[in-house]
Amino acid sequence: MARMIPPRPAVETPASERRVYERFQSELPDTWTVIHSQRFLLPVNHRMRDGELDFLILDPSRGAIGLEVKGGRVARTLDGWFSVDRRNEPHEIKDPGKQARDAIYALARYWDKAPTFGGRGFQCPYCWGVVFPDIECPGDLGPDLPRDVILDRADVVNARHGADRVFRQLPKVRTPPRASGVKALVATLRERRPPASSLAIQFKEENEQLWRLTEEQKTLLDSLAPHPRAAIEGAAGTGKTLLAMEKARRLSLAGQRVLLLCFNGPLARDLRQKADGFEVEAFHGFFFRLARRAGLEKAERTFASAEERRHFYDSVAPLKLLEALEALPEERYDAIVVDEAQDFRPDWWPCLDEALRHGREGTLYAFYDPNQDIYGGGPPEALEVLPHRLVLNCRNTSRIADYASGLVGAEPIVRASTPKGEEVLQVTCRSDAEVIQAVADQLERLVRRQVDPGAIAIVSTRTLRNSPFAGDQRAGRFQLIGLDERDRKARGPAKGRRVVFETLHRFKGLESDVVILLDLPSGKHITARHHYVAASRARNLLIVVRLVGQEPKPRGQSDDPESRPASLQ
Repeated sequence: MARMIPPRPAVETPASERRVYERFQSELPDTWTVIHSQRFLLPVNHRMRDGELDFLILDPSRGAIGLEVKGGRVARTLDGWFSVDRRNEPHEIKDPGKQARDAIYALARYWDKAPTFGGRGFQCPYCWGVVFPDIECPGDLGPDLPRDVILDRADVVNARHGADRVFRQLPKVRTPPRASGVKALVATLRERRPPASSLAIQFKEENEQLWRLTEEQKTLLDSLAPHPRAAIEGAAGTGKTLLAMEKARRLSLAGQRVLLLCFNGPLARDLRQKADGFEVEAFHGFFFRLARRAGLEKAERTFASAEERRHFYDSVAPLKLLEALEALPEERYDAIVVDEAQDFRPDWWPCLDEALRHGREGTLYAFYDPNQDIYGGGPPEALEVLPHRLVLNCRNTSRIADYASGLVGAEPIVRASTPKGEEVLQVTCRSDAEVIQAVADQLERLVRRQVDPGAIAIVSTRTLRNSPFAGDQRAGRFQLIGLDERDRKARGPAKGRRVVFETLHRFKGLESDVVILLDLPSGKHITARHHYVAASRARNLLIVVRLVGQEPKPRGQSDDPESRPASLQ
């Protein structure tokens, strides 16, 4: 017996349709699923009209067929289609072939977009047919309704034979749905779940609360205003970048020429779009601009090895920057603000004094987090600046703040008004294939709850080209892109399906409503600090996807010999 949905026909089901229902139930195999009376909306003349498909038969080994049932003595004339009732009176009816075709096409358009099969939709073979349970049909009923797609009175009695004949009309270009696909399609068409709450609205409410906390942090700048040089330490999420931007803005409003510097190129690009009256550059971007203008550096530079490249950027570049500043005194600034200052090498700081019009008497503010020092940079204490510490987390929900801080053995400080947020979700996979599927599933879940793909970032220790997604650079129906490609214009359906995939080093200093972390065990090269940096990028929801064996160490333990617990009290 076939699986029938619903398990019994409705009371108002016509007798002829009920008879077909009973024959399908008793004659079709138990591996098949039959959906009776599937409703849908069909666009007609730019308006949506109700439609209904009498039967949708699903064979997991072949595909789907949609059937329209017309009871009574059906006839086709030059004037159209008619059904003759028991009193021998004709009644005009709709073209059953067109009804079946339009219905299955409407449903196919719907399920092709459905979040099944890893987000690529239910793409299985389908076709249509008609059922005349009260007449015998000797041949074709026109070129648009051949005998092969018709089930007449005899075919209803031998329902398996009739259905098989229609199934043979299926196109061969798509793969069968299999049992899992049939289950997914039934869920897509028939399950009635309560609508999921909107994560997008929840995130907006949480971000408004966090923003109010961040605004309170700005009072710190009032107390530091009399001091021209200050180093402000704070854990991830304590608002360092926002305060750096605000300090640069205030100095600019006071009539000073201000430069905001950071280490990370993508962060500099992001801050430049938000700058209000001041300049923003990455340290090496600043160097190259001045060095080229002074004739000290070519537009392009190649390196023989990674070691040579590292030596150039760490040691040669700052020396050339000093030369460029000596040659271009007009390029000096009244004030410099440094964000992510823990990434700056100790011998870079004299370059910043040289870049100030008044040297060591000039205004210099540095914002940093020792626990985010993954490059071996020197602390700004060597500048003999006034130290200060930020303690209040105002970027992350309390659950994310607790998770991230625990990775380096610290305790976050959050106010009672800090939103708790969603639980940190941890997914363990056994293979790269499972990682791909898990990420696709999570993206689909987020989009179903109205999260904009642009508010999601996948952060990994590996580049996209070296990741499990390297093949087609997709996770289900979502296109994965780097930060450099994020702002480029996309065309067509893919425009709303682009999700950033970036390394934690390039995403450092940035943030996103949702962050999906990949490949983050603790070890020789990827330490608890790296995990902390990446996890703290998430404002509202953090999802950690890892392979078996990549489980983190217990809270407060780190195998990073240079990592030390940071008291945030």
